[in-house]
Amino acid sequence: MDEHTLGVEARERATIAEVVASVLRHDLRNRFSSIRNASYFLMRQVQKVELWKTDPRMESFFQLIDSELSSAEELLAAHGPGPGEGTSSRLRLCDAAERALAHFSISASIRVERTWQEQALVEADAENLVLLTRCLLENAVEAMSGGGTLGVRTFRAEDGRVILEVTDTGPGVSEELRPRVFEPFMTTKPGHAGLGLCIVQRLALRSRAWVELRSGEPRGLRVRVSFPSAEGTGAPGGA
Repeated sequence: MDEHTLGVEARERATIAEVVASVLRHDLRNRFSSIRNASYFLMRQVQKVELWKTDPRMESFFQLIDSELSSAEELLAAHGPGPGEGTSSRLRLCDAAERALAHFSISASIRVERTWQEQALVEADAENLVLLTRCLLENAVEAMSGGGTLGVRTFRAEDGRVILEVTDTGPGVSEELRPRVFEPFMTTKPGHAGLGLCIVQRLALRSRAWVELRSGEPRGLRVRVSFPSAEGTGAPGGA
């Protein structure tokens, strides 16, 4: 396994860890909120009885609960998204896509169609962009277990934004499931973690991009990542 592949896999593991940690933080915040609401309700009820006046520990215990919850919430806030942000530079989107394709194993039963617009420039971290593309490729290839056509292209849209598009000829995603495809651990494929498109969305947001799903033609799935153009912001760096 070469150094590049090891680097991409290390970045992927770090991003997966970030996604899992984010889910856990969200879940803990919800639980802390439930505990605080329950504590407040119980305190209001205890204040109505004689015990509140006769035992000074009652008030101090409720204050302790609130204080400890606040401390726990501060710890969660202090340990938000960490490493993996990368350093942005101006680069050609097609270079990152080429790198992702070059280090990605594709079955001979899948035909690859690629179309590059070389002057489609974006401001992004090169390694994050390669990982984003790799996740899209994996998602598309997994949808075509019996073979098919994988399309990868970069182009400038009419509004000036720069687009990375990956298409497949698999079964596609139903309208009912599309609102949930970016949720962590949401998958319809047995044995899969359901993190691919979630990672794509998080990496896209780091570059002020957004992800859009469309139906393929005539079938399959078309995923577009729309980046703001970096045209005219300096010389492009290497991807």
